Order: sequence, then structure tokens, then C-alpha cells
Amino acid sequence: KYTNWRLKAFGNYHGHSFFSAKINQVNKIEALYLPFWAASGSVRSKIINAQVGWDRLVTRYNKVTKQNESSWETTWRSVQTRHEFSNTYPSTLPELQVYASYKYRRGFVNQIRSSSSILSAKTLTPQDMESMDLEDQKRGLRNRGLDPFTMKPSIALKFIKTAIEENEVRTAEQWLVEAYKCDRARILSMDFEYNQLVLAPVYMPVFVFSIRHLDRTFRTFVQAHDAAGLVGGLRFYSWQRVSAVTAVAAATGLLLLGTSRFGMTMTSGFWLGVVAPTFIVAWSVLYYPILDYRIRDWEMEGHESEASSTSWDADWTKAYDRFEEEQRRQDWSENQQYQHQSSYGSHSSQSSEQRTPSSDPMGYYAALGVPKDASVQEIQSAFRGLAMKWHPDRFSTPEEKAKGKKKFQEITAAYSVLRDVKKRKAYDTYGRA
Repeated sequence: KYTNWRLKAFGNYHGHSFFSAKINQVNKIEALYLPFWAASGSVRSKIINAQVGWDRLVTRYNKVTKQNESSWETTWRSVQTRHEFSNTYPSTLPELQVYASYKYRRGFVNQIRSSSSILSAKTLTPQDMESMDLEDQKRGLRNRGLDPFTMKPSIALKFIKTAIEENEVRTAEQWLVEAYKCDRARILSMDFEYNQLVLAPVYMPVFVFSIRHLDRTFRTFVQAHDAAGLVGGLRFYSWQRVSAVTAVAAATGLLLLGTSRFGMTMTSGFWLGVVAPTFIVAWSVLYYPILDYRIRDWEMEGHESEASSTSWDADWTKAYDRFEEEQRRQDWSENQQYQHQSSYGSHSSQSSEQRTPSSDPMGYYAALGVPKDASVQEIQSAFRGLAMKWHPDRFSTPEEKAKGKKKFQEITAAYSVLRDVKKRKAYDTYGRA
């Protein structure tokens, strides 16, 4: 159910500080079920060898500065041990909940993982795909979308094992520091033996707020179940406030320090010391969301070498992140292709005898409960939710089966047209596929 506290959680997330930009207009709100693989099990870890180090303060004479300078240095020593320890990992740990799709950015979705959602999980029924609350219906949130499980369990296990082994390495490092009375440990070689590591499919209800910024869509995810108001997404900042504070600070510093010590006149000092920094900061804050996405993409391409036994899995995880990014770009290309063709069709139809219909003649968009400008992914999500709700096998009595079969045929016919770019363009232009 959509309640005011979720809208408040969204507002608090984007208005947490003085420099935060107030989001006054939300382009779209969606009610979705996002898929997760929740893992549980135990692991027995063994430390084979590692390096332990002791920090010491060393003073040396610097020939350049001609002074004695002190610095910390670490003396490393290789050790071999057969220490073993076991740990149990429940599925309530957020690190063991893997987002099982590539539709949205994993880093933002991970922020809404919680223990309470796993503890209170129940069987998903067709009734859960529709809200009878009047407030939800007013906001267009009656039907719930369903993001499918596109990640195979074997892929999810890779993420799970990477998270577990990283935690086991940290535990082993702490043990080595205590056992050898050293300051730090590194380059651990370990063996891991898993026992009954199982996965369970779980759907988490969320509200997705879509925001348009610089002609790009950014999404904020609000947990619909956890009363703690878990929110995930990119924060926005007010370039006006940040640039104003920058201008005041730069002008104050210029007045206090003066321009003569920098070899500048008052005019050049004003432009170089106040205007230029203010402009650069304002531009950076305004384009920060775009830059943040670019930086995240660049980080995916990097391969930081790791000497631990988890380095292969860590590199594999980064490679899968790049695969997900390519899938998102493909989806974006499909949507752009449809929008381009729709725009071209609307212009060409003005000189054609058959003009674009102003309604939904066959009721395809109404059958799926989506607007005419819905993206391909939104159409797919709506279809999966409705298909689960109206599948004939879900009903027991003949009357209900007949009703469900008829409804299922309607949404299947609508989906077969709207999911295809060419058929959808023909339907939007001429009223038939």
C-alpha cells in the first residue's frame, strides 16, 4: 500500500541537507516486485598461509631537505598455519540477498535490502498483484508490475560466495592480528568448504520514483514493506545553493588574502578567483548525476589486482556488471528506436489519408494498464504481473477458469503487439497491427 510515509521517505532522502535539491516533480511512480535470490548456509574456512606485519616508526636523514624525517614502515613476515573456523550465514543478511535482474542498477537496489523482508516473506498470490486501496488507485498504482528472474541461480551463487569469502578473509585477518600480536595481515591463501548453501527466490515490493534530469531518467527505490523507510538511488544537489556558498567563500578569501600576492589586479582576481570557481562548481553540481553514472561505468571497466583467493570471483563480478550495463543499453536502444519511429510516423501521417488514432482502438494499452508512452520494459513488467494474476491454472471453479482464460487471452494478444516495435508502431499509427 502506498502511504504518506513512503512519500516522506522519498522527500527525506532527497532533502537530507542544506545543499540537497528538493524534488518537486516526479515524472512517474511505479509499484513493482523486484526479484532477489536469498542465500543461506555455512562455510568452513582454513588459513593456509599469509603475511603478517608490524608497524614501526623509522627516522632517516633526508639529503634533499637536510633534515631527519620520521615515517612509518611495515616489516612483513610470511607465516603458515592450519587454523580453521566455521561460520553460519542466514538469508536475513543483506549481503546474501542478490538482485536477480539487470533492469536497474544493482548498487542502488542493494540499498533497500533488509532482514525484515526475508523474515516476513510469504507465498506470492494473484491477489498481491492488485491493490484495492483507493489511494493507490488514485495514484495509478492499482496493478503491480513484476520484474522477472533473469539471473540464473548459478550466477547468483557467484555473488554470494564472493561476499562470504570477503567476510571470511576479514575474519581471518583479525585472527592473525590477535594470534601473532601484529598490526596487520595481507595476502591470505585460504580454502573454503561450503555446506548446504541454498538459494530461495524472493520478491520484494518497492515503489520506483522516476525523475527526469537533463533529459535522462533517474530512479529512486523506496522499500514498500520495511517501516524503516529504506531508500536507494542517486541524490541530487542544488547547484544554486552550492554555487552561492562557493562565491561567498571565494570572495571572502580573496578579500582577506588580497590579489597582489598572486600577481593579479582586482579585476582579474575577481574573474579568476570568484567567477571561474563558482562557474566550475555550479556546472559540476548540475551535471553531477550524469558524471556519477559515467564514473560508475568507468569503474566497472577497471580490474584492480587482488592477491587474495577471491580475486578471480571479484574480477568475474566486475565482468558481470559490465554485462548488465550492456543489457541496459540494449533496452535503452530499443526504447529510443520506438520513440524515433513513433515520432517519424506522427509527422508522416499528417500528409497521409490514414491519420494517427487519438485513442486505444483495440484496448491493448488498457488491457495491460500502461500509458501509450510506456517503455518496452514497463510493458513486459505489466504483462508478467497480469499473466500471473489471470492465468487459468490459478483458478479452481469452471466459471473462474473461463473468466481467467478470457482475460489471459486479452492480455496475451495485447502483449504480442505492444512488445514488437514494428507492430506497436503500426497499431499506434493505423489502429491495427
